[in-house]
Amino acid sequence: MKTIKLTVLTATLFSTVLLGTTAFAEETVPPENPEAVNKDIDRTAKFILEPGSDDNGPVDPIVPINPPTNQKGNLTIDAVSNFDFGKKKIDKVTSTYDAVVAEGEVLGAQVTDVRGTGAGWNLTAKISTFENAEKTRVLKGAEVTIPTGKVSTNSVDDTKPAIASGLTLNEEPATIFSAAVDNGMGTWANEFEGLGEKVQLKVPTGNYADTYTAEITWSLADAPK
Repeated sequence: MKTIKLTVLTATLFSTVLLGTTAFAEETVPPENPEAVNKDIDRTAKFILEPGSDDNGPVDPIVPINPPTNQKGNLTIDAVSNFDFGKKKIDKVTSTYDAVVAEGEVLGAQVTDVRGTGAGWNLTAKISTFENAEKTRVLKGAEVTIPTGKVSTNSVDDTKPAIASGLTLNEEPATIFSAAVDNGMGTWANEFEGLGEKVQLKVPTGNYADTYTAEITWSLADAPK
């Protein structure tokens, strides 16, 4: 009996709804412009970008700077050049010699910052005394000069660049490439001779004939100078 009563009630209600709809159908006023009904829906897109890993692998140079350093991390010197000034004869006066550049390569340094903090960074260089292999002679008065270079990047925001600085190397570290706070994020290369000037060695007269070598130490600090 409960089942029958429920069925009848449902039919009665349905009939009432139909009758009600019929009774008022002629009074329904359609919208003047059905297409004007707002059908826009807003949703969100979410993405979390984390700092680069401390064990990030080496980054390839964006310009052909050699040799690579193979450093790992989220703030690295990727590549920096050795300087070879060739073989020259002793001159009667102070002479200046250009660095020799291998075919297909450029002289420079490259830094990558994937920390994602915008903290800035500072690359410095210093040089030891030019000495012979036996360390019995030094190249007196020798100076290596690196000009202000051409800066390039793979960063999407090249309006916040790293800055190249020219310098004459000495035994105290000096800045050659740097990025202020909120600058220099991504990978940045300093092509030392990219603006037309040369990396040079100045040698005064009065030195012994020998083969001389100096060490250039490059240091990257995790903050601007």
